[in-house]
Amino acid sequence: MAKSFVRKFIFDKLPIRGAYVELTDTWHTIAAQKEYPDGIRQLLGELLVSNILLTTNIKLEGKIIAQIQDNPKLDLLVSECTNDLTVRATSKFSQAIHEDNQISYSDCVETGTLVISIDSNNDGKLYQSVVSLNGQNIEEILTEYMIQSEQLRTIFVIAYSPEKVVGFMIQQLPDTDKRMEDDIERVFFLAQTLKHNELIKNEINVILGRLFDEDDVILYEPEEIEFSCTCSRERVSNMLRSLGKEEALSIIADEGLINVTCDFCNTVYSFDNQNVEDMFKTLCIDIECVSQEVH
Repeated sequence: MAKSFVRKFIFDKLPIRGAYVELTDTWHTIAAQKEYPDGIRQLLGELLVSNILLTTNIKLEGKIIAQIQDNPKLDLLVSECTNDLTVRATSKFSQAIHEDNQISYSDCVETGTLVISIDSNNDGKLYQSVVSLNGQNIEEILTEYMIQSEQLRTIFVIAYSPEKVVGFMIQQLPDTDKRMEDDIERVFFLAQTLKHNELIKNEINVILGRLFDEDDVILYEPEEIEFSCTCSRERVSNMLRSLGKEEALSIIADEGLINVTCDFCNTVYSFDNQNVEDMFKTLCIDIECVSQEVH
């Protein structure tokens, strides 16, 4: 079995579905990109697992981006998950916090907003929802988001350790005839008894067996989760073009090179005078071709 994976499950006789996410090697790769204060590291892991649960829960060709912003101690915390389960995540924070390690988990969620963006390849549109943090943990925030966006009863349990991050979700589907309300209430009551240390220590089949031994639960095969970064030299070049040729050359005059480091994977893209000249020469050729096509 893959070390980082998601396993979906359904209740055979009840309108309830769920998912379980376990991140180990993929989490190690992401967490090793920077030296994160403990509180930020935990929140980053929890947000990433949450993002994967959200992505596996909807039919999507594209990706979901989850960002925590507007927090005085965090510049940005962001994770991405595509429909084919490639992920990346990072955080930006002040140098003073980095040096003193003075930020707790509660500091990270005390104020700010969670912005969830669904970037769909099907229609090319970006759908966004914004949820206030207000001192809540990720589980409470996600529950509020699901009620706000999908109006479906959902329970999230997210368990963190430095070596592994695990997520569990169950969700009620529409029950049109209302004949199953008692069993649905029983399942959701049992799900709320799941403890974080139990989620970290036990496999999903053990957890489902303990919680729902009265029910027929169908557990699907694991789907692998992998780290992948979408940065490229071409993307960075397009960003530098937005500065303008004079500004780019002036930076090189001062610094010797333009070095751009990807926040997600730490790849460094370097540009010298000749690179910038070639970049804008190519841009001029492209513009000329477009002009000829218009005429």
